[in-house]
Amino acid sequence: PEPPAGAGAGAAVGRPAGTSAAIWAGTGDLALGEPLLANVTCAARGVEGACGAPRTHGRCARFVVDDAVPEADAQDLRKMIEWLMEEAWGGGSGPPSVVDLHQGSISYKEQFVELAALMEFKQISFTEEQKATYQRVRQALRGIVSRQFGIPENDLLHDFSFFSHINGSKEANTIHDEYWHQHTDTEQYGTFEYTSLLYLSTLREDFDGGEFVFEPSGMQEGERAVAVEPRFNRLVAFTSDAENPHRVEKVSRGIRIALTAAFTCNAEKAAAI
Repeated sequence: PEPPAGAGAGAAVGRPAGTSAAIWAGTGDLALGEPLLANVTCAARGVEGACGAPRTHGRCARFVVDDAVPEADAQDLRKMIEWLMEEAWGGGSGPPSVVDLHQGSISYKEQFVELAALMEFKQISFTEEQKATYQRVRQALRGIVSRQFGIPENDLLHDFSFFSHINGSKEANTIHDEYWHQHTDTEQYGTFEYTSLLYLSTLREDFDGGEFVFEPSGMQEGERAVAVEPRFNRLVAFTSDAENPHRVEKVSRGIRIALTAAFTCNAEKAAAI
């Protein structure tokens, strides 16, 4: 069923400005005391291996966890991305900039450039602690997704991971700057089985707009759009197929920072990352 408007701590019946979606997980004054979970009807798609078990047994879902990783680690990741954006002269020319540590790329003006080349030009480098923090956070997210979906952690492998930095003061110049369109991750990225998003900034403190909206999938009666309000160190995760179409509201002020970490059970795909 869809997430009910009063389900769990932090759920609310209000609506964020600029969207008709009901707030499922709000920012409020207190962090969620326990995970907020909603089951959804699975899209009809066969998935082999451990990742397919929740889908086979009708356990497709979405969930929200607050205080997902140690606060110091989340703070360090945020500072690292802010530092990289400053070193990259503000990143992309449009609102969204992306830092992909695995592909080794970063947004700069109208294109992606090699992160290693930029860092060599600026004579900067990652510290060992920055590297260790990033790996700790990725492993922590893997553990949470594993537990929530009942997948053995050893079978749940890292897929793409990247940071997004959305600057509300910039105008979209190309279609690639239009980050707000609805999409499904398996269609957009191809390999995702589970998607997780760790927010490194907070709605109304660091930025306005930018709510994460789950749109109706059309697979069950009575569905409605529901919104997750980004909160620092909040994790939202979900099965990545058509049961969870989603979009991001336009950011109208400030900076919205998030880490996307996806997972697969396909060893060949994971090895190619």
